[in-house]
Amino acid sequence: MPADEPTVAHLALDADDPVEALHERGVTDGLPVVPPTPERVAAHVAASGRSADEVVARVPPSGGHGTVARLAANAVMAGCRPTLMPVVLAATRAMCEEAFNLYGVRTSNHPATPLFVVGGPAVTEHGFNAGTNVFGPVSRANATLGRAMNLIVQNVGGATPQLIDQSTMGHPGRYAYCIAEHPESPWAPLHEAEGGLPAGSSGVTAFAGDAPTAVADYASIAFEDLARSFAYHVANVWANPFYAFSEVMLVVNTAHARVLAQDGRDRSAVLERVGVVAREMAGALPYDGVAPYERGLHLVCAGGEWGQYSAIVTGWVGPGIGSTMISQEV
Repeated sequence: MPADEPTVAHLALDADDPVEALHERGVTDGLPVVPPTPERVAAHVAASGRSADEVVARVPPSGGHGTVARLAANAVMAGCRPTLMPVVLAATRAMCEEAFNLYGVRTSNHPATPLFVVGGPAVTEHGFNAGTNVFGPVSRANATLGRAMNLIVQNVGGATPQLIDQSTMGHPGRYAYCIAEHPESPWAPLHEAEGGLPAGSSGVTAFAGDAPTAVADYASIAFEDLARSFAYHVANVWANPFYAFSEVMLVVNTAHARVLAQDGRDRSAVLERVGVVAREMAGALPYDGVAPYERGLHLVCAGGEWGQYSAIVTGWVGPGIGSTMISQEV
């Protein structure tokens, strides 16, 4: 949205039915929204602790000025509580980093879209769901943060569906795509261990991901066996020439995490073994001698306790070519 245009907060004020007016303006995601009245937007701006006209980021693909007021207006429409604004700002900074390549992610024919992973004290502070149905409907925080970020890409970044956003198939994450890391994870949060943020901090990580694929394994009770289950799915990704350089996120439920963490195995040990076995399964790959686990395997603990199901999320192209995962502190 160009700097001289009104914010979304002003688009519906004179309408008899503000929700219908916002639909007609094309600033919704197809679902009903909360009208961003000046009072609601002001409350969200105040909760951010920033001034309304501060530019948090230039939002791709059009480079719209992501002011605090504009981010707040979209957060209101998505149904976010005002207290969630610091997380909205951090998530915006993450997806707008140049290395993340939001321009490519949301103008490509590929279905990928930003998956946001929240970790640290913010998970419990804001009520994010890190357990059962982690990719599904449970928590207002997960649903509204994910939705707000997609509305920001559309309304501030200009990624109008079917006009600028030309994904051939898309996927449901373009409505809302947000999970949280389980507080009982045996490993440090993603934003600390792989994002370089301080220990004990709250962070949001943006990962350009396809829809999740289930990893079902009720049989494996030993590290090597379960590592091979994950490696099979990763190898299936890397064996496809269109995904040969893609990052892959392993989203491991707490039951599977206990198996993988046997004998005190840390994150790097898990990822190294999965990567080595996946490469053996996939065969020759164009990595120029770089081990695949150094090209973007990531590990998150999230999901329910019951049922031996985890997931993998395939990334978009990969670091240095497509999108690189980015973390920002809340």
